[in-house]
Amino acid sequence: MDWFEDLPQYCPPPDATPSIGTYYRIAEGDPTTSSDFFSQRKLQPNKVFKGQGVDECIARAVSLFQNIDDAKKRQKLPKFRPSVIACVTLEPKDGMIKKTFRDSHYSWWRSKLFNVEQAKVVDR
Repeated sequence: MDWFEDLPQYCPPPDATPSIGTYYRIAEGDPTTSSDFFSQRKLQPNKVFKGQGVDECIARAVSLFQNIDDAKKRQKLPKFRPSVIACVTLEPKDGMIKKTFRDSHYSWWRSKLFNVEQAKVVDR
């Protein structure tokens, strides 16, 4: 697959699956732009990411939620104000995905074929 960002070796991990389904992303723009779907590594290239289960592969993934209520809970954190919630429907061509962390959080490795224009803001 042709990845949107440079990924380390063995990333996505072997237990990631082709991206399929509807997910929610906390975003800044309405309409959303490509930068609303950047990984933390792309947004903060020099940051040292810490935490259980966080490695360089996860740092280069995009956080999504399968349940909009989980995205709304996270949206209440100060770092996400003001923001919107965008809905995306992913297909296998859009990358690979893996359930990570709590709630309905998923890590998504975006391919270059993902069309950001299909993202729709569903909550403010």
